[in-house]
Amino acid sequence: MRGRCRTLAWSATCFQHCGSITWCIRPISEREVIGLSRLLLKLLVAMLFLSAYTARARQFDAGAVVLVNSIAPDYVDFPDLLEPYLIHFGIPYSVRNVSERDAFRELDHFALVIIGHRALDTPRRFVTPAQEEALVTALKSGTGLVTFDGLLFAQHRTEARPIYSYLAGLFSARYARTVEASEIWIGSEAPHYIANQRPVPRTVKLKAAMHVPGLEPGDGAVTVARAGGMALILAAEHGSGRAVLFTTYDWVRPHIKGKLYGLDDLVWRSLVWAARKPFVIRGMPKFLALRVDDVSGFGIGANRHLGWIPTANRYGLKPWLGLFLDDLREDPEAVRRLAELTQKGLATASVHARRWTEFFYLDEPLATDDLNRNIAAKAWTDQKMAANWAEAEKFFAENQIVKSKLVLPHFYEFAPNNSEGLKRWGAKLVGTVLKPGYGYGTLVPKAGPYLTGEPQRSSRSTDPIFIADWLQVPGLPEVDMQFFNFVAEVRDITGYEWAPSRVPVEEAIRRGVEESRREFDSLLPAVLFTHESDHIQHIRPEDWERILAGVINQLKQDAPIPVTLDFVGEYMRALHTSRVQSARYDDADREGAIELIGVSEVPTQLYIFETDTQAPRELEVAAFHGLASVQWKQAN
Repeated sequence: MRGRCRTLAWSATCFQHCGSITWCIRPISEREVIGLSRLLLKLLVAMLFLSAYTARARQFDAGAVVLVNSIAPDYVDFPDLLEPYLIHFGIPYSVRNVSERDAFRELDHFALVIIGHRALDTPRRFVTPAQEEALVTALKSGTGLVTFDGLLFAQHRTEARPIYSYLAGLFSARYARTVEASEIWIGSEAPHYIANQRPVPRTVKLKAAMHVPGLEPGDGAVTVARAGGMALILAAEHGSGRAVLFTTYDWVRPHIKGKLYGLDDLVWRSLVWAARKPFVIRGMPKFLALRVDDVSGFGIGANRHLGWIPTANRYGLKPWLGLFLDDLREDPEAVRRLAELTQKGLATASVHARRWTEFFYLDEPLATDDLNRNIAAKAWTDQKMAANWAEAEKFFAENQIVKSKLVLPHFYEFAPNNSEGLKRWGAKLVGTVLKPGYGYGTLVPKAGPYLTGEPQRSSRSTDPIFIADWLQVPGLPEVDMQFFNFVAEVRDITGYEWAPSRVPVEEAIRRGVEESRREFDSLLPAVLFTHESDHIQHIRPEDWERILAGVINQLKQDAPIPVTLDFVGEYMRALHTSRVQSARYDDADREGAIELIGVSEVPTQLYIFETDTQAPRELEVAAFHGLASVQWKQAN
């Protein structure tokens, strides 16, 4: 080696002097030292960036991101019809507007992408081919996709052209003519997670016909539901990801079918199936409660004096009792039994009315319909109302009956001046399908989670009703957020309630099982709702035993959790006043972290779907005020 040197370095100058690429020992100038320092700094920054990117890439959001277009003609369908599902199912999600510049950024960092409504961007003003490619790339990497945009083709003269190339490609879909459908068929050639609600296959008849876009899926796409002979729900796999397409969601509209009709599970199962695992939802434990209105102690044989309740207790059921106060006064044995059962936590009870024709929470009806039902309500004076409440308090105290936290009035009717009495009673929960001051037959209020974006219906409607929201008292805003209103009724099976009497035992069992499973599959608590006056008092004790045994035995595979209606109401309030704020998962460490925000006065459950072939992992979240966090580690 030629040349004299002090420092080990390599440079082009050295190459010129030495004539070959080799290490040359020579002095380095200050300028070269600065340049070398800058080069090392750049390398260090690049390494740090790469390290940060790698750390970020191994983590993903175990929830969903929803793409919407706020100026699209069908945008309102998302907040009115589809977003309530996400809220009720307890799915952590964020919403991005495709008109925003970065709407498609880092989609691969989410477990699931949801396209939130029909005609997302039919004029192609915002969604570019590059953004379509970003979505496909995310899907290939494992992110799931559920799209409610079934408008894949547009007519151009005599030719149907695809609007988005990526959707037609994912499902190998070909255009066919639009059809009208009067029923929905759920099932697939091979068992599929999305179509797993019993029975499989099954058919759901619609109230009115709906239009179904004509799509013929190609190879690789599985049709898990049909309507009018055309695909309603398509499922496909693409790379490491999964995708689901709803060709239409019009069945959600109440005039066509609506929620709680045995189709809701198609939505949450599609989200779970498509999502990258693990996927977090808050979900709903399979609580089973028994609600009995019009309780007087009447019955046949051993069922008299509330003798039917110990039979229910033997099958784990702890009924809520809406008492006819004056009827019950005349039955000391029933009063004694009621005290014992409520003290042991085997039943809960509050005043329903005085008798069937004598109201407690308001004066006699002002008007009745052709069925002699109250349709207009008149309040007692404040003095009379206060006297009623004092009388009820005294009756419960003298007979040592434990008061229920839930008050549900006869015909659902409260007068507006009941708020002070409810507070003194200690009621935190109510059950009504009416605004206070309105009679049965008037409109159901716009209440969450599902009724806020739907046309109002009559309180006598045979549509299922689910309310879990704060009671609003007209003219009394100071009462808002004091009483939580919870009602769950699957009305369409019999026209109103469970109705287990005057039918064969097998039919009574079928009704109870169908009602409960409908609610379980819709991620609702199951509430078996009936009356002592109209039904239980007419059932022979041996038949009552057979009915309860049959219902509970057939529900065993669902693993129901019998609880009081009071507990269910408190749980629903906790879900309403708190939510999952974020869910993160580190794929390298196989660890997850979930943050919740709000107020939860009772422990609640979280569900982590690690696969779609096994039951989800359950995590309990303790009661909290403000923030709560839960960590979990995935098993190897």
